[in-house]
Amino acid sequence: MYITDLANELLLHILQSCPTVPSLLALASTCKHLHSIFAHHKLPLLYQSFEAQYGPSHDAIRLVTYNSSQFAHLPRPAPPQSMALLKRLVEVGLIAEKWATVYPSQKWTGDESANRRLLSSEERWNLRRACYRIWLYDMAFHTPQHARTGRVLPQVVRTRAQVLRPWPGEQLAEMLDLYAIFRAILHSHICPSNGTVLRRHKQRFPDDPFPLVSTTKETKYNDPLVDFHQAFFHSTPHVSGLSMARNHRQYGATVEGWGDEIAQYYVVEDMLKLDPGQLMHLFESLTGQAGSDAELTAGYGFGSRKAMVEHFVAALGDWFENNGETLVETICFVIGERGGDGRELGELVEGGLEGICRRELVDLVE
Repeated sequence: MYITDLANELLLHILQSCPTVPSLLALASTCKHLHSIFAHHKLPLLYQSFEAQYGPSHDAIRLVTYNSSQFAHLPRPAPPQSMALLKRLVEVGLIAEKWATVYPSQKWTGDESANRRLLSSEERWNLRRACYRIWLYDMAFHTPQHARTGRVLPQVVRTRAQVLRPWPGEQLAEMLDLYAIFRAILHSHICPSNGTVLRRHKQRFPDDPFPLVSTTKETKYNDPLVDFHQAFFHSTPHVSGLSMARNHRQYGATVEGWGDEIAQYYVVEDMLKLDPGQLMHLFESLTGQAGSDAELTAGYGFGSRKAMVEHFVAALGDWFENNGETLVETICFVIGERGGDGRELGELVEGGLEGICRRELVDLVE
């Protein structure tokens, strides 16, 4: 019996059961009969597949429909289904799914590497929800309208807290967990410290007899592509960086450090204001996933990875520098309103008892 001999109701049910948008489109393209059924129920089928692949759609819709003329904490009626809306939903859904793929490599490192595994479907769903909510917070409060001078004002803190109050502590812990992954990516790949650059250089080139070049704001390079905003962040104006500028032609894009651990801390606090889409863009670019180093530096017009990041951030405006993120302190404020301790919640997330992937108490006893 051919599948097309089945009743249209059964064929529609099969189409509704597709777990991803590409699988739905592939199945609908197999024959004219299935395509005609798909055409009559196109938007409902596509939105149902989006929910299965990139859900929760409620948080994704809230993200893509937000604009600065509205308060982020106020609920908004769901817009009518349309292809334009679906396109925007898929764009943010792809970013959230990429973070679900990156998460294991950054969550379980060092001694925990043996526990590394893929996320379950439920854990991926929780991660995407946390990603959409962090992204919404970034769009609402990590903007030029929220300067450093007003971040601790009581009315500003309460406005930020209103976005987080509807969500229970378990879901706030998931946001902290994903935020820790963002921090790890910044520390290791986007804004590495001098010590990280030096250690990786020795691991990669153990027989290299030449030390890395020490660079400061006053340093002048022969290569004008490398000499770009060496002291972009006010928090690190006099800290020397380590550079592989000497090896640029031999090893590809120049790798530079962002100062010692103290100076790097303030840089990372600033960079955490970038939304998940911007962070993923930088991560893919600097790790070569968006192309080779040669293609990357040619596309940006820079020979230094640090210069590329600085150029990307400089385009955001002067408000960005020396103005750290506020999400973590706002979560702690909301937890404190409920009689809890935000630091304790952060320790539970770090220990794996709370967050996207929770360790069972039985495992801890064993």
